[in-house]
Amino acid sequence: MLKSPAKLNLGLRIVGRRPDGYHLLESLFWPINFCDEIYLEEDEKPHVQYAWSEDAPLKEISLYQGRETLLGGMLYGQKPFNEFAVQATIKKRIPIGSGLGGISSNVGTVLKFYKELLTKKGIPINTLALELGADVPFFLDPRPSWITGIGENQIPLKISSDLPGQFFFLLVLFPFSSSTPQLFSKYKEAQVPFSPHTSFDIEGTWNQKNLIEFLGTTRNDLEPIAEQEYPVLKHALDCLRSTEPIYCGLSGTGSTCFALFSTSERRSKAAKEFMTNYRYTECKTVFAETF
Repeated sequence: MLKSPAKLNLGLRIVGRRPDGYHLLESLFWPINFCDEIYLEEDEKPHVQYAWSEDAPLKEISLYQGRETLLGGMLYGQKPFNEFAVQATIKKRIPIGSGLGGISSNVGTVLKFYKELLTKKGIPINTLALELGADVPFFLDPRPSWITGIGENQIPLKISSDLPGQFFFLLVLFPFSSSTPQLFSKYKEAQVPFSPHTSFDIEGTWNQKNLIEFLGTTRNDLEPIAEQEYPVLKHALDCLRSTEPIYCGLSGTGSTCFALFSTSERRSKAAKEFMTNYRYTECKTVFAETF
């Protein structure tokens, strides 16, 4: 069984636009232990089946199957995977279109499993991952990383050994996905000035103190657009901020909202306050830590 983790965007700056129209980003990707599970075994014919895990927070969204999925397209048609038959069963917990990178994680996790095979056949795993999706390379080795470009450039952070255990995440999940193309289109229409590049020392050693300092300087530039398009997200973020977290924001283009706390006790208290103040009963809260 392979664990396929979600990620959070701790801030997302839009710092420019390429000639082809793609926006240039800066973001801190943080892997969390909210995971899908992937089971692989040899079979007579290739087969990819997605199903919601019994403990998945949201099970109402229908799941694509087989060749319709990014993973299915890879296992059925991508060399060298099409040279042998594999049955892949994916038990999903990460909602589709939630800004948590679940689909990219599934693909990256399977690619990592086949790294030795790809190396023997002379296929560069990072090149293949990038061809499949800008976020996929991150999930080949999911650890806190600084991401730039359209998502293809990454610098793994140098972090102190105790840092991963010092933060506790509260996720708020919604039974709908926000449209990434729509949000970027609205952002372009609004003619919002691009953010400056971060001045933070990305390549230094990160501990609790300087991560908190960084979080005090960053934001998600798409958050105001998402709040206009989906008012329930604005209400959720307002309620989360009232619990006084270290940081609160939208992950990617959403629809997941999240808050970060320094202790599990603070997080538990915030979750109770949030559910008391927020009346959108279709959302679900999830606790997570660093993967």
